[in-house]
Amino acid sequence: MIYLITALFIVLDMATGLIKAFKEKTYTSSIMREGLFHKCGSILCVIFGVLVDYAQTLVDIGVNVPVAVSLCVYVILMEAGSVTENICAINPQIMPDKIRGFFAKLNGGSK
Repeated sequence: MIYLITALFIVLDMATGLIKAFKEKTYTSSIMREGLFHKCGSILCVIFGVLVDYAQTLVDIGVNVPVAVSLCVYVILMEAGSVTENICAINPQIMPDKIRGFFAKLNGGSK
């Protein structure tokens, strides 16, 4: 289920990013392509985590760390911050400053 939720966050970020780009009249295929490469990187990161988790069942290294779930949580938080930024750009009055600041901190922003 965590993989489905992660995928839905990625799709939601892409959808809100497209809406934002069309609203601001800044849509370009090169920016879209760059975003798709970033999404592919996130997906490959999760796949890597799944492979590491599977490898841990085959090779006993003395510790069992849930790598895939940890990476999924990271991707979800990263996408949530991006979705928040996109929604705020689409409708600036929709997000309270306190919540916007929380997600900016998660993404390494200054707020």
